[in-house]
Amino acid sequence: MRSSNKNLKILKEIPISSIQIQDKFWTPRLQRNQEDLLIYQYSQLERTGCIDNFRILAGKKDGIRKGFFFSDSDAYKWAEAAAISLNLTKNQHLLDKLDEFIEIIEKAQHNDGYLYTYNQINFKNRRWSNLPMEHELYCMGHLIEAGIAHFIATNSKKFLNVAIKSADLIVREFLNKSPEKTSGHEEIELALLRLYKITKNLNYLNLSQQFLEQRGKIEHFIPILIRSVLNQRKAEKEIKKGLKKQLKNKKKVRSHDLSENINNKENFLFLIRMLSSALSGTYFQQDIPFNKMYKADGHSVRWGYYMIGHTLLSQETKDYSKIIQLNNIWENTITKRMYLTGGLGSIPIIEGFGRDYELSNKHAYCETCAAISGIFWNWEMLKCTGEAKFADLLEWQLYNASLVGISSMDNLYFYRNVLESDGNFYRSPWFDTACCPSNLSRLWGMVGKYIYTVSSEILWIHQYIGNKSNLSVPLRKKGEAISLSVQLNSSFPWEGECEVTINLDKPTFFSLNLRIPSWVEEYSIFINDQPFSSSEIDKIPENISTASGYSPYRSKYITIKREWNLNDKIRINFPMIIKIHRSHPKVRTNRNKIALSRGPIVYCLEDLDNPKANIPKACINLNEPLKASFLNKLLNGVHILEGKDCFDNSLVFIPYFLWANREISKMQVYVSEK
Repeated sequence: MRSSNKNLKILKEIPISSIQIQDKFWTPRLQRNQEDLLIYQYSQLERTGCIDNFRILAGKKDGIRKGFFFSDSDAYKWAEAAAISLNLTKNQHLLDKLDEFIEIIEKAQHNDGYLYTYNQINFKNRRWSNLPMEHELYCMGHLIEAGIAHFIATNSKKFLNVAIKSADLIVREFLNKSPEKTSGHEEIELALLRLYKITKNLNYLNLSQQFLEQRGKIEHFIPILIRSVLNQRKAEKEIKKGLKKQLKNKKKVRSHDLSENINNKENFLFLIRMLSSALSGTYFQQDIPFNKMYKADGHSVRWGYYMIGHTLLSQETKDYSKIIQLNNIWENTITKRMYLTGGLGSIPIIEGFGRDYELSNKHAYCETCAAISGIFWNWEMLKCTGEAKFADLLEWQLYNASLVGISSMDNLYFYRNVLESDGNFYRSPWFDTACCPSNLSRLWGMVGKYIYTVSSEILWIHQYIGNKSNLSVPLRKKGEAISLSVQLNSSFPWEGECEVTINLDKPTFFSLNLRIPSWVEEYSIFINDQPFSSSEIDKIPENISTASGYSPYRSKYITIKREWNLNDKIRINFPMIIKIHRSHPKVRTNRNKIALSRGPIVYCLEDLDNPKANIPKACINLNEPLKASFLNKLLNGVHILEGKDCFDNSLVFIPYFLWANREISKMQVYVSEK
């Protein structure tokens, strides 16, 4: 990190309930999330037996448990997403569903706080016996986060008490235990830190720190993992044997036969690499301790949560040396291991990172949940540093790597997000591993919190999403603050005009920090129709070459220091130009290829719009001009980019996040250049 420890800062979040999204792009999506998506997701959790697993445990229903051993977490993420959305508007139907689920959870939880349907239904006396493979702590971590979200949204401790009961059990079982007692999938660490913020119970902080700092310190990991895999296989055989007996059916039974499969047939070499990654501990972030880590490695979602956990821990312990290391890992990721879209994870089966510059478009994994973990991590790093590059990548991943995970109209999803397809990828209504749909919903529910932060006499604007909000900016004199309301009108992500109106009771001096996105070349700022100029505008932030050709390093903050008055208006114009991206030469699959973006949006070609182009092997003639235009009838209204291919045929590029929204199609992001 290019700044010293003494310049690091903690930016304060604004409660989601204080922010009312009023945005042409986001408001319809947030309404759809609450009124449609979350209700649909709950129906899928019912259809696949996930909710019934809790009913069986609660004594409300007879039957067999369905789903993978980690399926409890899908229900908890849904509950968290539902609770977060209730901060925006009180949807009674959704609230009733959530209350029903909480009532089931209360009855399903063991008296001592244990709740894990896989063991409780299938193996009544089995606990903590397979931490590397089974997801007890992962699931209970999501339970805790759901309880916290419900408490923040409703001020009711009903669900929070369930969460605390589980957390207290985990403290009793794991505090001061050896490194072998860590979860195979990070999540409990984040949950305990967030519970500590609410309760100030030091046991939660101490246990989270223990879990985080003991990773990579397990001795003899290979035999432990082998025993764990054999343990899991034995458990599954016992379950199937019991099901056959119960169902009086000798046919093959899959206890996790929920619905669609997310996997395509992959190269055998990927399986070999998966075995190597698992046995070395890399897959689980168990190969080296954190203080020796310098790059993104292993399973991408696990890795993302691991980074978030250490960032949250540094905020609580004020250990800013850790932020320096986290920044170095972030920079390695951005410069060598991230896709143009902000997608994370290049290797199928591993669902994680490959080698430096190994970024195949066809084999890209880029799990939707990995992108979401990236957004969460960038937010926490931004709060620690105030550096614009984190807010810039958050925006980029929000509009590209995560938004592609859900269809524009129907309840259809992507788990995996390739950058090139010959027509064998399509959106599905649900998955065997159904982590992504509810994870997207919880991201959408909290999108408002990414707009602002405050610090001493400074209001920061990080994202240009339309809203009307009530804020409080702390003054240097302890205990005093400025109360104000802010209205931000935005034409993002299609155009770059924004207007900020500040309302306050009396003229007050404070600073306003405005983020200038990395994709901006020239911009203008007017305050009450008078042009604003600053020496900061002429500063060119450091630009660093990256694997993908997208660089967040050119983003920066412009500071406006003045006495603000009632109805002061700031007009901002960020002209959106078409940008050409070239990958680093070491990315072999993209040599002699380019990709296009406009504003914060990455574009792609679909064969539906380009019947004469040889997609996914189309080429582009950059000697012909590129232009942008708005098509009202395409995909509910969208900006497209137009150019010519090498044979003088027209090329039509659509936003990457909107591909596969009409019918099965071929697609490519990077295009060979003439």
